[in-house]
Amino acid sequence: MIPIAVAAAAGLFYGWPVGVVVAGVFTAGMVLWHRRSPETFERWITSRARSRFLTWFRYRRRWARLMTACNLTITRNDATLVPRLASVAIGDTIDRVQVRMLEGHCPDDFQNRTQHLAHAFGTQECRATIVGPGVVELAFRHADSLAETIALPHIDGGLRWGKEAA
Repeated sequence: MIPIAVAAAAGLFYGWPVGVVVAGVFTAGMVLWHRRSPETFERWITSRARSRFLTWFRYRRRWARLMTACNLTITRNDATLVPRLASVAIGDTIDRVQVRMLEGHCPDDFQNRTQHLAHAFGTQECRATIVGPGVVELAFRHADSLAETIALPHIDGGLRWGKEAA
């Protein structure tokens, strides 16, 4: 966001060719950063953008509609109150969503609706846990973290067993 703003300001104050040059320099810098240190680029740029997009795509854009479908809203005086989405932590296999309960809700309202929530949000499983006063954490499991085998690196000169170790 900042590089776009700087390039736009440079283009506005100094002319469009300067804005294009500034945008090109920022783009070249990002490409160089990605090539030199993909781990830090992933941590600072890609994972943040991915997390923000998935938070919106999976939860925020349809939150009120799915809470209503799962009967977790309360209607008072012709107004429908929706539990507030407090925070979302996107993980590789599990997303953790913290929800502020409404007055009149009890923890069992969410724990009894975990299967409905899992189906509504298109996940394999949902678990509800109380994490604070009036706050429920919903853990949505999208994939099995143990489904893929992990190849461990071979350690040369590693552990020796038996008589050779002595």
